[in-house]
Amino acid sequence: MSEFHIVEDLPSESWNFFLKKHTVGNFEQCFEYGEISEKAFPRTNVVRLACMRGEDVAGILQGTYSKYFGFGMTLVVMRGPLVNLKDEMFTQAVEILLKALEDYAKRNRIIEGRILVPQAWGVDKIFSSMGYSLTGMLNEYVVNLENGVETLWKGISHNKRRNIKKALNEGVEVFESREREDLLTFYSMLRAAEERAGFSSYPLSWFEAVWDIYPADLSKVFLAKWNGKAVSGVFTVMHGKTVFALAAGSLSEGWKVRPNDVMHWKVMEWACQKGYSRYHMGLVHEPPPTEGSSSWGIWRWKREWNGNLEKLKIFHKFFKPKYKLVLGAKRLAEKGYNFFRSL
Repeated sequence: MSEFHIVEDLPSESWNFFLKKHTVGNFEQCFEYGEISEKAFPRTNVVRLACMRGEDVAGILQGTYSKYFGFGMTLVVMRGPLVNLKDEMFTQAVEILLKALEDYAKRNRIIEGRILVPQAWGVDKIFSSMGYSLTGMLNEYVVNLENGVETLWKGISHNKRRNIKKALNEGVEVFESREREDLLTFYSMLRAAEERAGFSSYPLSWFEAVWDIYPADLSKVFLAKWNGKAVSGVFTVMHGKTVFALAAGSLSEGWKVRPNDVMHWKVMEWACQKGYSRYHMGLVHEPPPTEGSSSWGIWRWKREWNGNLEKLKIFHKFFKPKYKLVLGAKRLAEKGYNFFRSL
């Protein structure tokens, strides 16, 4: 391990160059993601660690955390550490990065870490050896676009094709935009979806930060319009070969003409034409939730696209176990704030 060393100030160009070589899409590990998080959430701090072998980058890790009462709360790393899994010494690079992360956490009084890692990377034993516990698993839903529009159309369910045809016959039109007015329209539909389903997504400040910081040609909203009014929308970013549908919303008044189906279909069509190979649609339950529940409806809707489940394993570690009460107080305060906000 002596030939490796850690740097905390790797330039953005070197960071993103390594990322581009070793992933088909990992938005949360790109350099800009950290800057977006800091701008959107004033309490957010970003940690970036690069494992170097001589002058070459052997791995990177980016995480975010918030500070309250002088303590760092939960340090979250999404799809990291990222290393070259084809390198015979990748295990050492992961270990070096995790050790550096823990050292950083202790210096900055961070209480706990939560790292979400693709199961396909096969690094479970490394995390276990470094004292992390496996606390859960999530399922990301990804549609394969590699074989083009015709193959994609044949692969989706009959019900999905019927709904798309219905929307087109009813005159639903889908367009892409970078206009702030359309961003606000999308956000109003996202808020409507949040209130209906009882979930929370990103605040408006986060979407605005993406548009201010991320390359303009790699982020946009797609809106579905019916009878002259936008009734469905999705916010997308592109990274590597992947289009990420980060958030979506709709107005119930348009549901009868199936705008969500045709909107996502048109985004996939656009992605195929632009040479992207994956459409990332967020999380999905697996096994399916109880039939008839709102979660079941979302599960069925996504599964009709005939995509693939990509599992994320959640690893957890307390860096400062004796300060759990501080973490609990912060979470209690957040619950109170959210309750006040809902009123």
